[in-house]
Amino acid sequence: MSYQVGIDVGGTFTDGVLIHKNNLIKKTKVPTQHDNLLDTLLHALEHLDVFKQPVEQITVSTTLVTNAILENKLPPIELFLFPGSGMRLDALPWPVPYHALMGEIDYRGREVSPPDELEWRRLCNQLDFEAVPQAAIVSKFSHRNRVLEDALAQFLSKKYPQLDIALGCEWGHANFYRRSLTTYLNTASKNLYKTFSSQLHQAVEKNGSKAEITVLKADGGILPIDQLRPVESINSGPAASVIGALAQTDPQQSFVVVDIGGTTTDIGLILSGEPLLSAQGARIGPFLTLIPTLATRSIPVGGDSAVLPAPDVPEGFTLAPYRQGPAYCLGGGYPTPTDAMRYLKRVEHGDYARAEEGLASLLPPEARNPRALQGLALKILEKFAEEVANAFSLLHKEWQEEPAYKVWEVLHPHSAKDFYIWVSGGSARGIAPSLEDKVHLPVRFTQHADVSNAIGAALARPTLSCTLHLDTTIRSYRIEEFGEQREWLGSKRPHKEVQEFLQEIARERARTIGLNLHELEFKTQPFDFFPVVKGYATVGQIIRGSVVVPPGVVGRLEV
Repeated sequence: MSYQVGIDVGGTFTDGVLIHKNNLIKKTKVPTQHDNLLDTLLHALEHLDVFKQPVEQITVSTTLVTNAILENKLPPIELFLFPGSGMRLDALPWPVPYHALMGEIDYRGREVSPPDELEWRRLCNQLDFEAVPQAAIVSKFSHRNRVLEDALAQFLSKKYPQLDIALGCEWGHANFYRRSLTTYLNTASKNLYKTFSSQLHQAVEKNGSKAEITVLKADGGILPIDQLRPVESINSGPAASVIGALAQTDPQQSFVVVDIGGTTTDIGLILSGEPLLSAQGARIGPFLTLIPTLATRSIPVGGDSAVLPAPDVPEGFTLAPYRQGPAYCLGGGYPTPTDAMRYLKRVEHGDYARAEEGLASLLPPEARNPRALQGLALKILEKFAEEVANAFSLLHKEWQEEPAYKVWEVLHPHSAKDFYIWVSGGSARGIAPSLEDKVHLPVRFTQHADVSNAIGAALARPTLSCTLHLDTTIRSYRIEEFGEQREWLGSKRPHKEVQEFLQEIARERARTIGLNLHELEFKTQPFDFFPVVKGYATVGQIIRGSVVVPPGVVGRLEV
């Protein structure tokens, strides 16, 4: 195995690591330039001497698309919807405008009512596709029959050849609302991501490196940068936190991951060595998506959160849900939890005198003595730990509702008592004692906790999922994850041949996206077979099953 590089773009710092044979050779931290992520990544790579080593793979956890969504910087696109009957679109909280059209597909994928081409012509006369050159078309139940989406796409392509069109059937999951928003976000972020990918490739090649560039996804897996759909990169920061913890701990342990950054704190869960996946898709701002994601939560409090004076509250201060630059001890203008850690000598970075000065600014002049400053520093960290503990308590209740958690509880009835908190981030050592007091669980961290997310990016393995939905009665099958819809040519009552059929599809999909088949560990989930009965006779079957490569690591760091 050659050298592996992991880069994690955080809200405050971008971390990087160079790993060889499960040993960390070099690590770095550089300030994140949100308006120029490419420069940030190149600086991190240069600090790691990447271009002087035979690096095999560079994996990036990037906030490019996440930031564009949250900062409302994505370009507008036209969203065309075929909602059919049975639902009111205005009853849902749509964060983007849309056009509702006639035409309907039922839950089996059968066309109930045809579209109205005259309606399309009238609508096109009102739209300016030169000003908005992208469109997304989504039909209810298009994951079972894409005929309405294809018809409108052909109509628009013929009329507007330059129009960039995306179809909702490419996201083959059920849930019309989430599929619509996922299609919208992916289409809107496509050009931004394409430019970033091209520039990163050119920059790496220009420096003489032949390393493969991969990107960490929300589900904790990696894909080659050219094969990734842009919106799949959201929530990659929390995923890096969880995978980084997995790469530095015992493979059979169960624990809570708390990654403390400068701007936010990410919380996740590992059960018996496997990250907990959410049954729902990822959420980003007001958008609910179909993107597979780990069951994580980010809260707006970090080591650089501003501590503001508040005489009207018992503590005399508030912990702001935002950052106002670096910690006071590092040259910033506001005191932060990092200053409290530095004053208590729990961390060594930063100027001690400036940490003392920053904390003193929160006290009246007559109360600025060592005892009062120590008490204030402890209260700030207690408040910080309380925010994390409250978030963990709420999230733990949500985790217990996840199907995967319920199954794990049945298989491991006594393991819940063995949970501990695994802390990472630059503030791990400083917050550990306060957090342990608040959550009443053991708190642990490793010597490389400050770059744990970058370690997760470097050692994450590819993930792959192929879910088959087969209806032999209408001789049709689809693959949920990438929207493939085709005719079934097998028997009407298949059994073992279905599993072999799906495994071959998974192998072909892995080859298509450039994954190493020999390194992938496919797991076949149980198949469900439902007979279709008509006139006292079985006329076919509806079959569902899946083959997956779950999130994990290619190696464990020697610590």
